[in-house]
Amino acid sequence: MIPSGSRRMAARALLAFLLLAVAPAARADDAAPLMVRVYHTNDVHGWIMARPDPLDHDRPIGGEAAFKALIDRDPGPKLVLDAGDWWQGTPEGSLTKGAAVAEVFNAVGYDAVEIGNHEFDAGQDNLKALIGKLKMPVLAANVYGPDGKRVPWTKPWIVKDVDGVKFGIFGLLTTHMGELEFPKNIAGLTFRREVDEARDDVKALRRQGADVIIAVTHVGFEDADKPKFEGDQTLAREVAGIDLIVGGHTHTTLKRAYRDPAHGTLIVQAGSYLFRAGRVTFKIDPKTHRVLSSSDELFELHPDRFGEDPAVKAVVDRQTENAGRIFETVVATATAALVRASGPDQESGLGSWMADCYRSRAGADAAVQNAGGIRSDIPAGPVTLRRLFSVMPFDNDLVLVRMTGAQLRSVLEHAVAAPRLDQISGAVVAFRPGPAGTRGLVSATVGGAPLDDAKTYSVVTLDFLVSGGGGYREFAQASSRRPLGVPARDALRSCAETQKLVAPPAPGRLKAQGG
Repeated sequence: MIPSGSRRMAARALLAFLLLAVAPAARADDAAPLMVRVYHTNDVHGWIMARPDPLDHDRPIGGEAAFKALIDRDPGPKLVLDAGDWWQGTPEGSLTKGAAVAEVFNAVGYDAVEIGNHEFDAGQDNLKALIGKLKMPVLAANVYGPDGKRVPWTKPWIVKDVDGVKFGIFGLLTTHMGELEFPKNIAGLTFRREVDEARDDVKALRRQGADVIIAVTHVGFEDADKPKFEGDQTLAREVAGIDLIVGGHTHTTLKRAYRDPAHGTLIVQAGSYLFRAGRVTFKIDPKTHRVLSSSDELFELHPDRFGEDPAVKAVVDRQTENAGRIFETVVATATAALVRASGPDQESGLGSWMADCYRSRAGADAAVQNAGGIRSDIPAGPVTLRRLFSVMPFDNDLVLVRMTGAQLRSVLEHAVAAPRLDQISGAVVAFRPGPAGTRGLVSATVGGAPLDDAKTYSVVTLDFLVSGGGGYREFAQASSRRPLGVPARDALRSCAETQKLVAPPAPGRLKAQGG
C-alpha cells in the first residue's frame, strides 16, 4: 500500500508534467501578432529641405532628412511609400527637373513610389529619364500607351516580402490628366478608370500570393464641399480586398485616417510639402497573415524632435546650396502679406497682383490667373526669387489672346464656377455665390465699361489655360493666340522689381451678388 503522502506527491508531479507538455501548444496558439509599419509621404513638390515652421518661425520643420530620422527610429519591419508629385514646386526640384529629388529619395530608401500628374510637367522623356535614376520601383497601373498596353517604363505593382508577409502594392494615377497637363506632355497616353483598374489589380495580386494589399494613389480624397469626383473613398467602397490606400493629389491632411464602412479599407494622406509624414501600423496574424487591425498617425517633422539623418542631409544641403546662390536674391519688399484666397469663393490679393502683373506686361484689356496655379503666399517683408518661385513654380508662359466679348464672358463664367475662384485683372464681375459648379456670372465690366459681346478684347493668360488646362475650352474659340515668349515667373519678377514696394491691390473685382 502506497502512503497517502506519496500518492499526493505523485499526483502533483503528473499534473506538472501535463502542464509542461501542453504549454508550448498554448504559446503557439496565442502567438503575438506580427507588426509591420508603413511610412508614407505624398505631394512633396520639391520640399526636400527643412524650413521655418509657418506657425513658429524660429523652429524648423519638414524635409527628407527628418523623415529618414523618423524611419530609422523604428527597428522593426517596415515599408516606405510615396504617392506622387515629387519635384515640381521648389528651385531644388524644378531646376533639375526632378533629378535632385530622385537622389534624395534614393538616399532615404523608399520601397516604392507612385507617379503624380506633375511628374509629366517636363514631358514624357524627362519622366522616363527620371525613373531611370530612381532605385525603387515606380508604380502606375492605369497608364496605357498608344498600343493599348501599359507603358513599359512604370510597374503596375510589386509583391514584397516583409517579415514573411507578402505585401502587394499597386499604383493609380488620376484620370483627370487632360485638365491637369499640357496635351503634348501626355500625348498618346490614356488613363484607365481607377475603380476598373483596381479590381483587376487586386485579383492579379491575390493570384501572386499577396497577403496584404496596398493601393498607392495619386487620385485624391473626396470632399463634400468640393466638386464631385471618383476618389479614394469611391475606390475603397467599390473595390473589395484593399487593406490600405496611401493617397495623394488633393493635399489633404488626414489627422484621423478614414475607414471605409463596407470593406474596412484604411485611407491615409499626409497633406503636402513634407511638413508631415504618416505611419500606418498593421497587426497581422502570424499564421494566416490576415490583417487583424490597422491604424495611422501623423508626425510633424521637426528636426529638434527627430533629428536629421546625416547622409540624407548632406545630399539635401548640396542641392539647396546649388539652387540658393541665385534664388536668395531679394527683388522687392512686401509692405503687407499677399495671400491666396481664404475660401473657395473669395478674391485673392495675391492672385489679383499676379493678374495685374501679367496685364501690365502684355498691355492687355484683361488677365486671368487660375487659383490652382498659385502655390504659396508672400509674407510681409523681403521678397526673394525663391519666394516668387514658390508662388509660381510651373514653367508657364504668357499668351495674348484676342477674343470677342461673348467669348470673354464665357471665360469669366468659367472663372467664377471653378472649384476656387480664378483671379482676374482689368475686369470687375458680380457672381451668384454657391458651391463650385453652381456659381454663375451676373454681370461684368472691362476697363470700367459693361462687357460688350460684339467687341474684341485682348486677354493675357497662361499657356496652360489656353491649351485647355483647368477645364478651359473657351480660349480655343479665340480669333488669335499669340505666345509672348515671357515666362509667368519673369513677369512677376519684373513687376516686383519695378514696384519695389509690393502690396495687394484693393479688393472688389470679384463680388458675390449683393456683396
